[in-house]
Amino acid sequence: MSLNNLISNIESKLKNLLSSYNKLKLENSELRTTNSNLSLELEENRKQVSLLNDKIKIMSISKSVDVSKDDVKGTKLKINEYIREIDKCIALLNN
Repeated sequence: MSLNNLISNIESKLKNLLSSYNKLKLENSELRTTNSNLSLELEENRKQVSLLNDKIKIMSISKSVDVSKDDVKGTKLKINEYIREIDKCIALLNN
């Protein structure tokens, strides 16, 4: 094999390698963008799930509070218990 053929062969392989590198670089950039977008979407979904869970808790609490005239004292005690629990949660959040 002559020196010119060897150099030509190396040049050809180098061009192929650079072409592959550029394609992979572009693909990597696209995948990073997709990953970033999916991470943002996941965070938004987590926030939405958290909000929905809070709404479920509120609905459960509102259904569990019986506002009949016969049980006003029990209802007041339940509300006070919820207030204490909320105060504990706020205190934990402030730490």
